[in-house]
Amino acid sequence: MTPPNNNHRPVQARIDLAALQHNLQVVRNLSASPVMAIIKADGYGHGMEQVADALSGADQFGVSGLDDARRLRGHGVSLPLTLLSANFDRAGLDELQQLEARPVIYDAAHLPLLNDWSPTKPLNVWLKLDAGMGRLGFLPQAVTGVARRLADMSGIGSVSLMAHFANADHPRHPGTALQLELFEQLAGEFDYAELSVANSGAVVTGIGLDHTVRPGIMLYGISPLIEASAAELNLRAAMTFSSQLISVRSLSSGTAVGYGGTHVLARESRIGIVACGYGDGYPRHAISGTPVLVNGEIAPLIGRVSMDMLAVDLGDQPAEVGDKVVLWGPDNPVEKIAECASTIAYELVCGVTNRVPRTYQ
Repeated sequence: MTPPNNNHRPVQARIDLAALQHNLQVVRNLSASPVMAIIKADGYGHGMEQVADALSGADQFGVSGLDDARRLRGHGVSLPLTLLSANFDRAGLDELQQLEARPVIYDAAHLPLLNDWSPTKPLNVWLKLDAGMGRLGFLPQAVTGVARRLADMSGIGSVSLMAHFANADHPRHPGTALQLELFEQLAGEFDYAELSVANSGAVVTGIGLDHTVRPGIMLYGISPLIEASAAELNLRAAMTFSSQLISVRSLSSGTAVGYGGTHVLARESRIGIVACGYGDGYPRHAISGTPVLVNGEIAPLIGRVSMDMLAVDLGDQPAEVGDKVVLWGPDNPVEKIAECASTIAYELVCGVTNRVPRTYQ
């Protein structure tokens, strides 16, 4: 038995840096094109600076906005940066230039701001095509005209084109091929410096690989596909979310466990209480039966998840206070936990809260 740590709560997220590097190599094996590694949302909850160090073999990084760019440049990252959804003003443009970061131009409101700007040297930009996502970007009938308008601005250097697939997680979805066809057609109407359309789902299914690829979730060892596991795609989970048992006791048949008494024991059971809850990022809506590993064996979640704790049915396991618990990790895939909570793995890894220490190996 490992004694409980008396100095702090035992919950932690351990990040396997070698797994990140392995997953980047998987991308390299699938595509010879440049790789823009997506490390936004604090590196999908893994720690942006540490992820950037581990993925320094990428060609460039994609992040959300100026805050991310400041952090990375302050950390000493010199790779090219693309700001995928930055909302900027005149001061922001000046800082973009100082940080040598490329913004994505996705709305007509950006154009007069850029047109009136007189920088000391031209700013290279991406232009976003809305190829069917219905989120950010210019509609197909407008995008070539916007590209020409940008090229005529004195403050703009190169113009590149990107789009985002809406259904690449479904390999046979007909919309993906149509979106790629539209992208290729519009890419031929202007002399773009760089093109990019492939996200993780497209990378693993071989779509849009002739251009810069933008892997995100697959870099963290999580499958981007509905119908394939990470293991089937040769991806290694980078995060192990773990804790310890802080209480073990036997409760009689008919005992209700947790808020609302939603789980009632059908037999006398040994119940373990784990020091992890929704305050740490474990999903509150995970159902009874969600797999939890105690000493490497499944002990299903029972009852509602609390802020700081959750309960598991230990069955016949000889578990004791202080024993290790894995909420998700290589042997307990986060995709399965997400399925049990009616959400996606992206939300879970990004949602591990700041009070959970990250450790790196």
